[in-house]
Amino acid sequence: MDVLDSREAGEKYRLQVDGLGYDVELPYVLVPARDGNIRIASFNLIGQTRLNRDLGRLIAERIRREVAGYQSAVVLTAVEKALQLTQVVSSELGIDAVAVAYNRIKPHMEVERRPVIQVGADSITSGDKFLAVYERDMQLLTSAKNGYIIIDDVVSTGGTVLGLYEILEEAAARAGNEVPLVHGIFCAATEGDPGVRLPAPVYSLAKLPVPQAVMT
Repeated sequence: MDVLDSREAGEKYRLQVDGLGYDVELPYVLVPARDGNIRIASFNLIGQTRLNRDLGRLIAERIRREVAGYQSAVVLTAVEKALQLTQVVSSELGIDAVAVAYNRIKPHMEVERRPVIQVGADSITSGDKFLAVYERDMQLLTSAKNGYIIIDDVVSTGGTVLGLYEILEEAAARAGNEVPLVHGIFCAATEGDPGVRLPAPVYSLAKLPVPQAVMT
């Protein structure tokens, strides 16, 4: 069996994904939490050209099966780790552009002159953060003829997904549209139980080990 090496030292978790054709080594890392650290298998897709390409193709196949009329839906994702994956998925599906939520306000958004939607979100790897979309992405969101598809790298606490849905709700309210329809949340992996009600079914390629609290 072919194995994609993590290139990092220390203990590893071997991730198996149906249809991928090879296993993926993930390093165990400690990420800061409110009461110590959390030990997770780090599934970092940034810069992983081969892995994004192969996982993206698998997710695109799943979207074709699960979402009728996906060509008329708008895809929404968040930077940074899910962006490369989403670009592969959209290319496979023939979708020309996707809406992207940024993790901070950037100069090109021209917030003094143009509309911006900014919401709070929570992530196990990033902690408390903000998600923001600016005029270009807002226009794309309001152009949806057949609802939305959310793509993320890993769904864990559900905080990022809820933040993305809040953006959809705000964009709909500003445009005078109905409550947004999300066909599904498509991700490379899930991690534990979100513990919250998400706005759509989660379609995942694999499952990561449950994060473990490490007291300091």
